[in-house]
Amino acid sequence: MNIKNFSTVTGLFLGVFVVGVDSFIISPLLPQIAQDFHATISQTALGVTTYALCEMIGAPLFGPLGDRFSKRKLLITGMSLFLGATLLCAIATNLATFYIYRAAAGLGAALFLPNVWAFIGSYFNGQLMNKIMGISMAGLSLSVAVGVPLGSFLSQLSNWHSAFWASAVLTVFSLILIIAIIPNTTAQNQKISYLVNFRNVFKAKNVIHTLLLDFFWMFGFYLVYTFLGSFLAEHFHFSSGKAGLVFLIYGTANFIAASTGGVIMNKLGRVKSILFNACASLSFTLALGLFSNSILGLIIFLILLAFSMGWGVTAISAYLVTLSTQNRSTLMSFNSSALYLGLTLASIVGGLIYQGLGFWIFGIISSFSYAIVILLIKGLH
Repeated sequence: MNIKNFSTVTGLFLGVFVVGVDSFIISPLLPQIAQDFHATISQTALGVTTYALCEMIGAPLFGPLGDRFSKRKLLITGMSLFLGATLLCAIATNLATFYIYRAAAGLGAALFLPNVWAFIGSYFNGQLMNKIMGISMAGLSLSVAVGVPLGSFLSQLSNWHSAFWASAVLTVFSLILIIAIIPNTTAQNQKISYLVNFRNVFKAKNVIHTLLLDFFWMFGFYLVYTFLGSFLAEHFHFSSGKAGLVFLIYGTANFIAASTGGVIMNKLGRVKSILFNACASLSFTLALGLFSNSILGLIIFLILLAFSMGWGVTAISAYLVTLSTQNRSTLMSFNSSALYLGLTLASIVGGLIYQGLGFWIFGIISSFSYAIVILLIKGLH
């Protein structure tokens, strides 16, 4: 990898990391925010939901812009909106404005992330594209590893405002790198309408199958991951610090996997890599359910799941960007929506059944979700 490509991937990696951290850093801050705003934790947690929903809904609305205008300009615009919203979150004085600022941050992320993956697919080719995709996806993995612990540390060091100030500082560095390093790209479809873009994407071969398998993949994973912290606290009496260490272990393993995802794809091919890791994820989520009473078993299978997730999700993104080359931004925006829809539905379904059935059932349901993924992969041709 030459210096120019290294600089480009550094800018993309940091941008993806910053947006990812913002998704996770808020979780440990909820009690402090609720206290400051004289609200319940459930009410404050709507800030998380608002962010996710705006990213899920905003991505398809913004996606076609990347197929009509310069991706570099859209990356800068999305990151600038995200920065402004993060700064406003840091100075929010009531819950209503906090919701609005979180919504704006979600819209900034919705404009930024799909165009990262689309830019990689447009600017790089072949095995180098696989490698760059893996490194950039590792930014999300690293954000999973450090987001919750960082939020906890900063809130204890000062208060919840400091977490958003820190996120804003990182965003400034990312924005400077993107402005200075990311090369300009020419638009391919200057006059194509939203309707035509959407139709072209869904008419492309294997797109629907791949978006569906991404949705079921994320549903299966987040069903387990979302309630892991609650299970560790209730069943094993873990403190927030101990639970954070488990998340750090998972995130570190996931970061290593995503970083090496390009190497795995170059050896197996993209589709075979997706299939192999879907089969592995099915086995590991099933094992998580069956061995959930053993903390050692839980951590071992969680680490294994981190590797299959890192390798598998990277392969899905690298495969997806090749399916509709004229409408990459639109396609990857629908991929972002599929991801957040899987996350949202997993949270809803999990919340309905967790208290009655317990954590073990999540492993069983997740394994069925991965079985559907495997069937969908078999349909790729």
